[in-house]
Amino acid sequence: MTDPARIGIVDMGSNAVRFLVAEATGGKIAILENHRLPVRLGRDVFHTGQIPEATISATVDAFRRFRATCDRLGVGHVRAMATSAMRDARNRDLLVDRVREACNIEIDVISGTQEAYLLKLGVETRVDLREGRSLLVDVGGGSVEVVLLDKGQVITADSYRLGALRMLEALADTENSGESFVELLDKHLRSLERRIADRFGSTRIDRYVAVGGNVESIADLVFARSTQRRHEGVEYCTLEEMRAEVAELAAMPVADRMSKRGLKEDRADTIVPAGIVYTRLGELAGVDRVLVPRVGIKDGLLMEVVQGHFETFHAEDHVDVVLSSCRAMGRRFHYESDHAEAVLTIARHLFDQTRELHGLGGRARVLLEAAALLHDVGVAVNNDGHHKHSQYLIEASELVGLSEEERHFVALLARYHRKGPPSRDHEEFETLRRRDRTMIERLAALLRIADALDRQHAAVVRGVAVKIREDSVELRPILASDTATRLTLEAKAVEEKGALFAALFGRRPNLVAP
Repeated sequence: MTDPARIGIVDMGSNAVRFLVAEATGGKIAILENHRLPVRLGRDVFHTGQIPEATISATVDAFRRFRATCDRLGVGHVRAMATSAMRDARNRDLLVDRVREACNIEIDVISGTQEAYLLKLGVETRVDLREGRSLLVDVGGGSVEVVLLDKGQVITADSYRLGALRMLEALADTENSGESFVELLDKHLRSLERRIADRFGSTRIDRYVAVGGNVESIADLVFARSTQRRHEGVEYCTLEEMRAEVAELAAMPVADRMSKRGLKEDRADTIVPAGIVYTRLGELAGVDRVLVPRVGIKDGLLMEVVQGHFETFHAEDHVDVVLSSCRAMGRRFHYESDHAEAVLTIARHLFDQTRELHGLGGRARVLLEAAALLHDVGVAVNNDGHHKHSQYLIEASELVGLSEEERHFVALLARYHRKGPPSRDHEEFETLRRRDRTMIERLAALLRIADALDRQHAAVVRGVAVKIREDSVELRPILASDTATRLTLEAKAVEEKGALFAALFGRRPNLVAP
């Protein structure tokens, strides 16, 4: 990145669109302009699944103004992301196309786990997460991102469809129900409490960090009555103070929240459902203090750009996060971690030493690594046909750092680690683009051999040295120092599972004596 560099960031949330221009100089970031436009993309989407023309036009006009600002300030790069409402909108491509044509800005509709990852990056700019266990919560308009970290490493990252605007719209008609809005909201949340609580388990939460415009407004109201306090250099209020403030707001009509508490119209209605979610998660986590760092996912996206990742998300940029998320998924399904780690190491060796044959890059390597860790998770369902069970478990899970498409590729690799190889008879493989079919075939060939080299599930083979010959590929195993095995099972497995490799590359893989 040139120094200094000016960057434009757009965060298209469900409740508002935020525009930011920043300048990065010598590792320091200065915010030049910061605007919030109260365009509620989610209001209609959560009812009808569509963004109406009036909202599309208003959004395009806002982007035009932002483009003009970027041109005036000499912004060299613009990144725009959209979250829950755009994920749900059936006509989102129309808005994306209109903005591209009008402003030459590409909108990246990110997944819930990508949103959670950006949340972590943003919080790290204000809060030291390297010690203890941290819970990060962002209640947006359409979804709630919940990230659990241990010493700065992501353990779980989940996205729940419990955003403040979504709940407000879902529970709007309460007049004839005989129950208050808060009572209905409590019932709505209760159905997911156990699912969220299971994520925490018996884990002690050392740090609860709440992010979002609503929690910042709640903190401002608390601080208006008491002295502002800081912990670890960050503002905080107690959970009890937050609970009391939300209860008072819930007892007021929206008009009174505006006139008596000074809240803007588009904040006055969503602050109660958001506040209830924040307090409920704090109760589930067993904390008494809520840190409010006043950052968001736009700050995480800004850090992405400053660190040099100018294009859309790439798995190779976040390999540690991806693999941490895969291991967390594996633990949830009680995977055989020693075998998974052995296959991971061998797969890396094979990939790196056969580049001249497969010609794949860093993104493919990360997909292979993820599949190596997760190829056997389907055993949790049933050992018979477990490769198919692995596929659907991966498809149904969220993996931080991977896009939906990348997760699909990992699931297919797990599907093809044993039994039948990739085939055009399989609809999921047939519908891939040709270059993606080629990648899946080549990675599956490597994964099958890596799995074969730990046929005993004993981590006897700690790596492999590869020599490429004219008609064969020699695999010389690197053994654990205390082993005396002859690798009879591995040799047979390589012979069987190496057939795909031989067909693709015209070279038969052979296991040779170490």
